[in-house]
Amino acid sequence: MNRSKAGKWARRVVWATLTAVLTIGCSPLQTIAFIFDRGEKVPAKYPFVLGKDNPKKDKDEVVVLLLPHLAPGSAREFATAERELADKLAKMLPEMAKENKEKKSRKLRVVSPTQVDKFKMTNPQWKQIPASEIGQKLGADFVLEIEMDKMRLYQPGSLNNIYEGRAEVEVKIYEVGVEGVKDTYMLPFAYPRTGVRSVDAIPVSKFRMQFFDNLAAEIAQMHVDSNPTDSIAAGR
Repeated sequence: MNRSKAGKWARRVVWATLTAVLTIGCSPLQTIAFIFDRGEKVPAKYPFVLGKDNPKKDKDEVVVLLLPHLAPGSAREFATAERELADKLAKMLPEMAKENKEKKSRKLRVVSPTQVDKFKMTNPQWKQIPASEIGQKLGADFVLEIEMDKMRLYQPGSLNNIYEGRAEVEVKIYEVGVEGVKDTYMLPFAYPRTGVRSVDAIPVSKFRMQFFDNLAAEIAQMHVDSNPTDSIAAGR
């Protein structure tokens, strides 16, 4: 087969693949990534890397403690948001880290949200305890203090007929044993990322689940290398 014919067949294969993937409902950006992805990872902006002077720097496992909390005045419908986000991140972070085997990255473990809840119950004034100290008590190497503010599921003024999920999230990162905040970042969150969605299209319980799935995914990608095509948040 000459080069001209080979080129034609290659183009046909690409377009056939494009058509097939579009048929199953993927977005164009996801489809392009699906065809041309070569397994390259998107580097995390704030990876869990212990400092050079940390005595635990050579350990095989990094332990992360999650401390999500709602800003004062948050709507009642988000009363369980702290635990919902903690549960999703506790599952998602180790799974994403496990996919980075080729980089010989350390194993990542998250302190169980149930263990964190028990600590809070036995320490009613836990909010007065520095995050790094809580991390030390629970055997963590890093603490993510996550404040969720201005959360909503509906477009203002729509009488709850249009979904337009929003949140302003601030994440503070502590390395246990190191004084002060190691890093901090703001994450303006929107779901769906573009546009809105009618409440007739999906039950509120499912939309809420997707809202927190995507919020957890965006936070996780800030700390663990990820594939451009494997994120929940990539094509929303």
